[in-house]
Amino acid sequence: MTVLMHMSFRRLFLVACVTMALTGCGNKETKEALTKAGALEDQKQYQDANTVLLEALQARVRQIRTSNPPTTDEASIDALSKKTQADPEILKLERAQIVIYLHLERADLASAVYSDILHGNPGDSVVSDTLHDKDPLIRTGAVRVLGLEGKTDAIPALVTATKDDDKDVRRAAVAALGSIKDPSTIDPLLAALKDSYWFVRSEAAEALGREKDQRAVKPLQDAVADSDSNVESSAESALLLLCTAPGANADDYGSRLNDPNQKIVMISAVCLAVMHDPRAVPALLKLTTSTDLTTRLQALKGLGESGDPAAIPTLRESLKESDVNIKGWSIIGLGNLKDQDSLAALQAIAADPAQPPKIRQAAESSVAHITGQAPATPSQQ
Repeated sequence: MTVLMHMSFRRLFLVACVTMALTGCGNKETKEALTKAGALEDQKQYQDANTVLLEALQARVRQIRTSNPPTTDEASIDALSKKTQADPEILKLERAQIVIYLHLERADLASAVYSDILHGNPGDSVVSDTLHDKDPLIRTGAVRVLGLEGKTDAIPALVTATKDDDKDVRRAAVAALGSIKDPSTIDPLLAALKDSYWFVRSEAAEALGREKDQRAVKPLQDAVADSDSNVESSAESALLLLCTAPGANADDYGSRLNDPNQKIVMISAVCLAVMHDPRAVPALLKLTTSTDLTTRLQALKGLGESGDPAAIPTLRESLKESDVNIKGWSIIGLGNLKDQDSLAALQAIAADPAQPPKIRQAAESSVAHITGQAPATPSQQ
């Protein structure tokens, strides 16, 4: 039944012309179906309500089709399809169906129906209207539908939804804004970085990274110091995207190397390393002396990205570390820097059966990178 409902009306008209029994579904029938579906909705019997609406929709389509002469002419089929999509009774039933799908938390199906509605009645406000529903679940679903549509004319409604009292509505609104590629979404996304709900802040950081708008660099650097680790991680990932995007300015990162927050210093230094800026290595070398293992690991990863030979001595020294992650990223870094003098040590690691498999694989890849040869396959070893 659900699959049938999502066949486009155009496909329904192209089904083989088999005589079907006419089921009346005019204004009276539509009203009865809506009343029955509404009663079932009130009882939270959403699947049953959807079935009632589906049957009414199918009956109305049959009525429209059988009231028109059968045709195989493409233009006539298109005209009939448009007539069906714009039919007031069908639009009423579909509007009700959207709300049912939102109750079922199926924004994807609601979006499919909404697309049909817009074909029949461009500018229909049914989804925007549900943004004012008292049920936050419905408002959340409506926001997701607008996000799936991805149209810029939905931006004002979504911006309003970012200020909703319900945190899940705000999160969905931020995610929806992030799916619409338009410069006007940047300011509301930046504002969302200060939301009280960590999930909203994290969604905003991720969206800003995808937008690749350089106005977001400083606010995202500040977000790295967020008390929530998820927000911190999202902000770091976003900055790594921004530092390689058009218009990236190394000074935006260099200016934060003396920040009192070490996390901000770290991501700024790593971004500079990715940009091959000479300010990266001194800052990262200082961070490799940290007593915090995570800080040392990130610094070594950055050194491997820097392209600067000044990073090589520290990476070589880190090959002696017992920590698998430290050793692994040192191996990868030396390979990235194509350090010929480390070749023998890396070959020895690759051939050492006592080494963990991932370490051996990393060493093999680095050897191949330095020598310009493909790593050996298992059958060649």
